[in-house]
Amino acid sequence: MPNWLDVNPRSGVPIYVQLVEQIKHALEVGILQPGEQLPTVRQLASELTIAPNTIVKAYDELANLELIESRQGIGTIVVANLDGRLHAQQQEALFQRLQVLVRDATHLLTFTVPTGTIFGFLGPNGSGKTTTIKTLLGFRQPDGGSAQVFGYDIANQSLQVRARIGYVSETNSLYDYLTIPQLCVLSRSLSREWNQQVVDRYIEVFGLPPREKVGHLSKGMKSQLALCLALGSNPDLLILDEPTTGLDPLARHEFLNTLVSEVAAEGKTIFFSSHILSEVEAVADWVAIVRMGKLVLCEELDHLKQTQKVVKLTYIDLPPVSEVERLRSLPEVMSLAQEGRSVRLIAHGDLDTLMQTLQARPNALRDVETLDLNLEDLFMKYMKERDNGR
Repeated sequence: MPNWLDVNPRSGVPIYVQLVEQIKHALEVGILQPGEQLPTVRQLASELTIAPNTIVKAYDELANLELIESRQGIGTIVVANLDGRLHAQQQEALFQRLQVLVRDATHLLTFTVPTGTIFGFLGPNGSGKTTTIKTLLGFRQPDGGSAQVFGYDIANQSLQVRARIGYVSETNSLYDYLTIPQLCVLSRSLSREWNQQVVDRYIEVFGLPPREKVGHLSKGMKSQLALCLALGSNPDLLILDEPTTGLDPLARHEFLNTLVSEVAAEGKTIFFSSHILSEVEAVADWVAIVRMGKLVLCEELDHLKQTQKVVKLTYIDLPPVSEVERLRSLPEVMSLAQEGRSVRLIAHGDLDTLMQTLQARPNALRDVETLDLNLEDLFMKYMKERDNGR
């Protein structure tokens, strides 16, 4: 098996997706070249201890991208590199590779943001969220690697990148002594393209006082005004860095509701960081979790909820330690917490098989309950893995 190929069945990312992305990355950086042969389905299934159908699914997707093909009597062959086959896809993937430096440790972040989605970028304080955003905007140079936005290299073409991006920061450092119309005039002078009608419409949507000086506005109103101004340049992408920090629940609801019902409905892509998990779960299509500068999860939120569940077990008697450890070792179990006779599992994969296994266990159960996984469960799982040194 190639030493660059490795899968993590507990990452929450489908294994076939991990295979596809790692092979695409190998093509991108030149580890794989046209004409090279990939391992057979049987070889990979044996080495990685996964089902052959998973390998077949990954190879089929790569074949549909015209990157590989199966040849009679030879095997699976690389037939193209990413430069020749994925140019059109680069128009649909806003971000490519990015390497950032966080807390004196260099990590490689590799992720894509599908066009037209609301993409939640999560992580604890100090994990690298703002560093990543500032690097994407060209406010700081990457420590290594590369990143592309709309096909432009952020290191050498940051002006072209920013011309198509609207940005709302956490602090919203607006000029307090200006009125809203005066601030619009200033913003227009700094933008290559400006649509005042769009700004006026969103000012009306939020009910902002048009003649008021910015310094007299509440923090919630300033955040709403910053979003109005960011939309004035008609951006294809909105990047929002902790946009609702410090807002009261009503202002936060109005801000997020406008993102979904107005901005996203126009087909714009929204990339936002937040530490408020409930608001991300309410609006996001995709989520990524970054920890200490390293990407630990990037997945469609609906897919996560479909493939991962919370299973609550209530035993008639207190389960012995051996029973709990046996549950912890099951391949479908990502994490486990016990409180008395109750055991709470976060599970993924073949849940039907898991349920059969649980029902066949020797210790009698009073109740088995399956619940949808929420984003807080998922986030805490990865944070606990960090704390446990995993």
